[in-house]
Amino acid sequence: MLRLAFTAGAAIAAGIMVGHLAANAFTSGPGKIEQLTSEEVVTMVNARFTGRDETGSTIVITADTAQRQRDNPEQIALRNPRLVTEDGTEIDAPSGLYDQAAQTLALFEDVRLIDAQGYDFRSTSAKMFISEGRVDGIDPLVGSGPLGDVTCDTYEIVDDGDRLRCRGNVNMMIFPGGRDAQGNASAANTAPPAVDEE
Repeated sequence: MLRLAFTAGAAIAAGIMVGHLAANAFTSGPGKIEQLTSEEVVTMVNARFTGRDETGSTIVITADTAQRQRDNPEQIALRNPRLVTEDGTEIDAPSGLYDQAAQTLALFEDVRLIDAQGYDFRSTSAKMFISEGRVDGIDPLVGSGPLGDVTCDTYEIVDDGDRLRCRGNVNMMIFPGGRDAQGNASAANTAPPAVDEE
């Protein structure tokens, strides 16, 4: 008896749903697609873009939101963009602009780059040429890592992150023995240099 009641209830529910869909199909005209004006934007939430650099390494760009304007669909404004390379390098900032045609990512405000070797660089802007594996910075750079610290007025990162070129007011401190786990120069580096007396 219970099985019969359940089957009858399911049949009635299915009939109501099919009837509602059929009624809407015959009474409504063809569906209209909403057209955007040139001033309007399309917003993607939790956006994700993937690609490869010139060496074939995978690059992933994510963002909280990505906004594409209809009049310039190749340029996408990003909120909280983050680029991650195959080797573990991460670059993030509060805002950015991704140009799909030029394969560039411009980052603004508090730009932070952390590479797989433990180097941490910060600046207020950076322009990444994704397919070339190159980063240009026209604002000052502050960086620290296992072997030392660096500051400069402008910078360029080339060779897929293997080389950093600094220009203008360059200051470097190198710790030949590296840093310890707490980020301090090892004891061998803090000892005064040997002096030969005659």
